[in-house]
Amino acid sequence: MTSQTAPIGIFDSGLGGLTVLRQLQRLLPAESVVYLADTANVPYGDKPLAVVRDLALRLTDELARAGAKLVLMASGTSTVAGLSAARAEYPALPILGTIDAGARAAVGRPGPIGVLATDATARSRAFTEAVQALDPVRAVFEQGCPRFVPLVESGHADTADAADAAHEYLAPLLRAGVQTIILGCTHFPFLLPTLRDALADTSLRPAFVDPAEEAVREAAELLSAARLLAPHGAASTLTFAATGDPASFAHHAALLLGHPLPPVAHLRLDSSPLRLP
Repeated sequence: MTSQTAPIGIFDSGLGGLTVLRQLQRLLPAESVVYLADTANVPYGDKPLAVVRDLALRLTDELARAGAKLVLMASGTSTVAGLSAARAEYPALPILGTIDAGARAAVGRPGPIGVLATDATARSRAFTEAVQALDPVRAVFEQGCPRFVPLVESGHADTADAADAAHEYLAPLLRAGVQTIILGCTHFPFLLPTLRDALADTSLRPAFVDPAEEAVREAAELLSAARLLAPHGAASTLTFAATGDPASFAHHAALLLGHPLPPVAHLRLDSSPLRLP
């Protein structure tokens, strides 16, 4: 039987899922979390969806074996590639992604919707399908952004290169007259100041939507309905593991979060399961 104090599992290709973790800690501070960063395979956006699907299944398996009571796929690309397969593999484990969450958050706003996403997510048209399932006549424009994830992962989210990429990727959305822009990859909220600066010399001010908050709210509703929310005031724990260099992940994550991380374990997806402290 699943315990209320069992952790919530989060996985991402790297640092992007920290935006989901941030929202989870804000909205559900009593929850323990296991965060897996697949930095050995970042970025996901330039990989075939079949490859990402396999990675998503293996990471979900790690979190299931670690006793997670719910899994958040904190990656738009893994949501596209692996959410359905993971739910089929683990029917008793609640598994949430970011695509539907972003669509729900955006359709409440007026006008055409733009999406900034990885190339793989943009090619899949997953956000268009999710938005139009809720509002069939809503116009949606998806823009692949292959430069963004490497910029965030390398600690260059606020550089001239990032500004150049922001102008490049926003231009077609602005020409389409979008009024709302979904940040369709969890790495992209770290680029929000750069994106807003890129709009400074335009007359357009589209609203930006971060799917992370909506995804965490959905997680809270599911756990509440199942009576699996951690008790108020429970002592929460935070466990990190990375498939690449743990020290590099810890360094860049600390810069983005503004505080150091607890020790980061090294995880090999083909080895024994992660052991929680």
